Amino acid sequence: MLDNDTGVPLYLQIYDKLKLKITGGLWPEGSLIPAETSLMKQYGVGRETVRRAVLRLVNEGYLFRQQGKGTFVCRKRPEDGLEQIVSFTAEMLARGYKPGTKVLANRRQKPDPNTANRLNCSPAEDIYYFKRLRTANELLVAVEESWLCIDILGPLDQEKLAGSFYDYLVYDKGIKPGRIVQEISSDVADAETAELLEVAPGHPILQLSRLMYTSEGRPFFWMVFRYRGDIYSIKTKLDLS
Repeated sequence: MLDNDTGVPLYLQIYDKLKLKITGGLWPEGSLIPAETSLMKQYGVGRETVRRAVLRLVNEGYLFRQQGKGTFVCRKRPEDGLEQIVSFTAEMLARGYKPGTKVLANRRQKPDPNTANRLNCSPAEDIYYFKRLRTANELLVAVEESWLCIDILGPLDQEKLAGSFYDYLVYDKGIKPGRIVQEISSDVADAETAELLEVAPGHPILQLSRLMYTSEGRPFFWMVFRYRGDIYSIKTKLDLS
């Protein structure tokens, strides 16, 4: 039951109750949550109150929406709070979109001088390289290139490239970034990027570069995203409380 005398807004009380169902496992990963009308009846509130509670959970990455199907429970979020900021998959789910990935390239190779310098590795040693096309609700959003130190990651499960690589690092490999440096700049699409994103060469793009460090301070994962500038904007939420 809700308490009208605490001074806590009703939507926040509902938010807390729904969040507890998710984190406590009552609503497991992938499950469809009750419809708005059911929640309205259960808590004795109006539609807008329920929507505000659910939207907050969506924005925080606990729930995601699928148009025409309903609202579903996401996988449990990590304790470090970085996922929604550095994971394309988590970010798209939090925005209510269905993320998608197409692997364009995946190989071991020698790093070029720039990459070797960023990863602080020898130009003679192999690193992992992969390139992916990222989508949201099947709309082309970004081209992503990644370079990764083999001795840090170990054997690569290539099937994991089709989903969230941050998930793979943190949950499967147990590698928690100690520091992340990001740089955002504007650019225009070259011929290859333009073809992949189905825009004209010279189309505005938003370039985001990201360098991840281990907890010991060693750089090990270098990524470059090239987003379509007409459909994507950077959205970062920092809770300093």
